[in-house]
Amino acid sequence: MSLLNDLQNEAVKRNLLEPGTEVDAATAFRLVRDMPYMRASDRQPETHIREWRGTCSGKHYLLKALFAELGLPAHIVAGTVELQLDPRTFTPELRDILQRTNGRFVDVHNYLLVDTPKGQMVVDATWPLPTRKYGLVANEEFVLGQNQLIGYPTSQTWLVPDDVDPQAFKDKLLHEHFTPEELAVRDEFIETFSQLLADVAA
Repeated sequence: MSLLNDLQNEAVKRNLLEPGTEVDAATAFRLVRDMPYMRASDRQPETHIREWRGTCSGKHYLLKALFAELGLPAHIVAGTVELQLDPRTFTPELRDILQRTNGRFVDVHNYLLVDTPKGQMVVDATWPLPTRKYGLVANEEFVLGQNQLIGYPTSQTWLVPDDVDPQAFKDKLLHEHFTPEELAVRDEFIETFSQLLADVAA
């Protein structure tokens, strides 16, 4: 069974699609985008469908595979993120985490470059649409050939070679560019923020 069929079946089971609805590129994007922002137990595309969740890496690994089944070649982009945040503007749980690095938050963000009949386009499905009320960049429209906004501001980007494991590539960038303390804060922030979003959505 294809990933598109798996996605369709899971979406029907979750009352997100009517039975028999064809999954085109825009529908695949919408379903993946609106998966809760939370790490899955691994980065395999099938796992993200089964657990119905993901962060920027897993969502885009899945979306790349789905687009391939739709005849749209896609390429993973990795970009370093270096933000200076004001801990005072966050909830107490997140504030305590950010204060350990004086508000510095780092990451390596993933999104896609997709080859379409209308040209190459940027696709970013990181943030579910409801998260826009928190000021996050969630893309509502998917139009072939039209670039989307990137979920995080990136300082430097790399096109991940198609024959390279994108997660290994990302992990290498994380450890080359950031300190162990910064990475520990990153991991704790993502886990805590994901849980806060889940609690609000519940």
